[in-house]
Order: sequence, then C-alpha cells, then structure tokens
Amino acid sequence: MGNRYRLVELIGEGGMALVYKAECSLLCRMVAIKILRPQYANDIEFVERFRREARSAASLSHPNVVNIYDVGQEDGIDYIVMEYISGSNLKDLILREAPFSIRRALDYTRQIAEALSHAHERNIIHRDIKPHNILVTPDGQIKVTDFGIARAISESSFTQTGIVVGSVQYASPEQVKGGIVGPQSDLYSLGCVLYEMLTGTVPFKGDTSISIALQHLQEKLTRVRDIRPDIPISVENIINKAMAKDLSERYPSALAMIKDIDLAQNRFSRETKLTDDDLPTQMWKPVDIEAEKPKSRFSFWVSRILIGLGTVLATGLIMMLAYLHFFGGARTEVIVPDLVGKDVAEARRILREKNLKLRLVNQLYSSDYAVNQIISQKPLPGNRKRPNTEVEVVVSKGPRLVQVPDLIGKTLLEAELVLEEAHLRLGEVNTGTDENWPKGAVIKQLPEKFTQIEQGASVSITINGTDTENMVEVPNFIGRLLSEVWAELPGLGLIYNQATPTPSNVYAEGVVVDQRPVPYEKVPQGTAMNFIVSSGPSE
Repeated sequence: MGNRYRLVELIGEGGMALVYKAECSLLCRMVAIKILRPQYANDIEFVERFRREARSAASLSHPNVVNIYDVGQEDGIDYIVMEYISGSNLKDLILREAPFSIRRALDYTRQIAEALSHAHERNIIHRDIKPHNILVTPDGQIKVTDFGIARAISESSFTQTGIVVGSVQYASPEQVKGGIVGPQSDLYSLGCVLYEMLTGTVPFKGDTSISIALQHLQEKLTRVRDIRPDIPISVENIINKAMAKDLSERYPSALAMIKDIDLAQNRFSRETKLTDDDLPTQMWKPVDIEAEKPKSRFSFWVSRILIGLGTVLATGLIMMLAYLHFFGGARTEVIVPDLVGKDVAEARRILREKNLKLRLVNQLYSSDYAVNQIISQKPLPGNRKRPNTEVEVVVSKGPRLVQVPDLIGKTLLEAELVLEEAHLRLGEVNTGTDENWPKGAVIKQLPEKFTQIEQGASVSITINGTDTENMVEVPNFIGRLLSEVWAELPGLGLIYNQATPTPSNVYAEGVVVDQRPVPYEKVPQGTAMNFIVSSGPSE
C-alpha cells in the first residue's frame, strides 16, 4: 500500500475486514494490515468511529496486547497497521489440543486478564473477547487483538436488529440484552474462554444464535467439574465468579480476577509437587530390644571376614552385569522405522518385527490423515534404539465433522455469524430471485442444512435480489489490480465479499485472475463480488 507496505499474503478473513501479512519497507519489518471491506467504507459515520476507536486502541502498550502502529486510508480503503504475530490464534489451538492442562489454561487466562486490566484502566472495553481474537506466540505468550473495533461495529448502521456483535457463545448477558457494556462484560467472556480451554467445549450450545443467547440469560452453567473431575474447586470458582449472570456477583475488575488466578496457581503447584508428606504412611511394629550379649573375639573376626568377602563378590557381580549391559549383547540396537501415515495395526506389526513396542499417547482430529493413521511419532525414523523401546505415536481421529446450519432467510451478516459459530467459513455469495423472501435474505445454500461436512469448510449462499429495477452489468475486472477494483465497486453498486489467492505465472501478484459473478452478467445492485487473485508465480 503506497510505497511503504507490500502485501505478502492473506492470513485472515472476517465479516468486517481482511488481514494481510505485509512488509514495511521503511522499518524493514513484517506487519499485519487489517483492511476494511468496501461495504463499510460507504458509511461515513462508521468509518470515522472506526478510526477513532483504532486510534484509542493504539494508545495501549502492553506485552499481552497487539500493538497498533498506524491507521490510514488509500484509494478509499481504510486500514490498520498492526504488530505481526507468528503463531496460532487460541481457537485453532483449542480445536487441535483441548482440553488444556490446568496449568496452561490458568497461564493463558492470567495473561489475557493482564491485557484487559491494562485496557480497562484506560477506559477501553474490548467487547469481543473470544479465542479467535487471542493470538498465541510459539513460546506461549498471549497477544489480544481487535480492542475497540467491536464498538465501532456495534454502533454502526450495518448492525442488524437482533444481531449480537461478536460470537454469541462468549457474549455476556448484558450484551445479548443490548444493555450497557463495561469491564465486567469482558471478564464474563474471559470466563467462557477459560471454560472452553479446560473442557474443549463452549459453555452453552444451541442451533441458533438466539437459543444460545437465551442460555446466557437464563440457563444454569454446567459445572466444569462434572465434565472434568480433576479440576480443582478453586479453578471452578474462578469460572463461576467470572460468568455470574448478576453483575454484583461477578468479578468487579480484572485485577480481582488475577488475584484469584494467582492463588489457584500457587495452590495447584503445591498440590502437584511431590513432598515427604506425599509418601504413604508406614506401620512399624515395636521390636523387643534385648541386651546384646558379649561375643568372643574369634566370632567377631569371622563375621568381619564373611562381610568383606560378600562385599567383594557383590561388587564383582555388579561390574560384570554392567559390562555385559553396555558392551555385551544387550547393546544390540535397531533402527526405528517410519510409521507416519500407516494404520495402527500395521505399525504394531512393523514394530513387533523390529522388537520394538508401540505406545499411543494421543488422538487428534486431522484432515490430512484417515482414521487410525499415525500423524507423528517419537523417536523419529532412523534413530537407533535398544530392543523393547517404546515408540510413542499420535493417531488421527479423522477430520472433525460439523453440521451445516440452516441459513435460509438470514441476512448476509447473520449467515456469516452463524457459520462462524459452527466453525465453518462463508464461501461464494451469489444472487438470485425469489418473491417469497425479502431482498437481502439467503434463499439458497450449498451444502444444504444439516449436512455433515469437515470443520473449516466453506458454505456458499445465494442472496435474494428481487428488486430488478436497478440492475448492474458486472464489468470485466480480470487482469486488473484488486486494489483498483476495490475502489470502483461502491460506485458501481457492488459489494466486495472475498478474494482467494492462487499462484499464477501469467498474472502479476495482486491482479484479478477470475471473478464471480462473471463479466457482463446483469445482477441486482448490492450483489457481492468474489475474486481469485494472483499471489505471484508458483515456485
């Protein structure tokens, strides 16, 4: 963007913005650039509020908050330049590795609470605390992002009636009621996140956003210890207090929550550390002690000689056994075979032939490996190990399947939120005509509702465009820079939806390779455009 930032790759998408990894030529560092979708750029009031909130969030400076470096606009496109964080967001980690250990979950929660405390002291409320907005570096440092942006969306004209901004699975009771949102709302959401880290499931589930929202308002929380009995009561109490429906019973501040987390961490560390007190009590029988009778001098020396001979023989035996173990036949080693991608039964047979043993240490969902195929192993293939050594393996449970929700009748924004809650992505957005539904409603979806598909897959929808009086002929954008196309779409009455990168040896990086709807097709105003964009030559 301009001469300062060079977009490298798309690293994230949301209903409001696209996030790119970019290179800053001035400071020679990698940054992340959040670019507003064009449909928001037409709302002048929203854009101004967005900039104001972004500038406010830029005042935050804390190790657990993603730094904001710059806020700007170019060719009608508003963007935020942020600190680039390598690693995963917390939601991805939960899907792959939850339930977390108690120690790890408390550590992450404390870091998030530290970030919230820093923000709340400066009168900045996040409003959308959820695992998706929490980044985790490879060394386990938490970085909370998107401070203040939820407020800009929630007060925008784009927010539909009845829609709860952010994931409703983490929304506080006052948020779902549309009430005043304060620091305690962030703490309620943090309690939901801690619950999910420890159990692998969100606190409340439902078929629709409304049903989940009602549970936040009315339903009693399932005790975390009913799901996982090894969780200490002190940790369960933190969740219950953070997620109290009544504000007077909830933590008054992030600092108060941090204090309880510290106490729980210290107590947990003491309980799990082995001490002398952990050794089992032993029952000792009283022994009658008789006065030792004096022994003769001959008996004394005989006993000493026998003890000495026994010591010498025992030492020699130990040395002989050690020699045989390290330098004799027991030193025979075998090469560890490659088990990755093999079925567990086949792996056991291979190891048996090598005089090795298989030990299953974990099972994970995987899109790359079929059920019961081995994902990873330790020791790695090629290592030399003694016979009977255990080879630890992680086995695939196959892809995680989720049910496609019913999107018919929902607006584009509603459909996107529902898909996010179902751990699915919005795919192509097409337009069609159906007089039975209002303009802007979803009238068709693919795959159909209740279909079981892989988590993270895309669902395409068709939006009703019954108003045919104002039709738009879609221009041919193929061969043009996407940044130029963005700027033109609002003036044409079209909406940008998404861009999918693809390698191309024909088109330069950032140039449109294909588009939907196709060139010269006549569509209703407000139709969403999808693009395939060159990411540069394939290696």
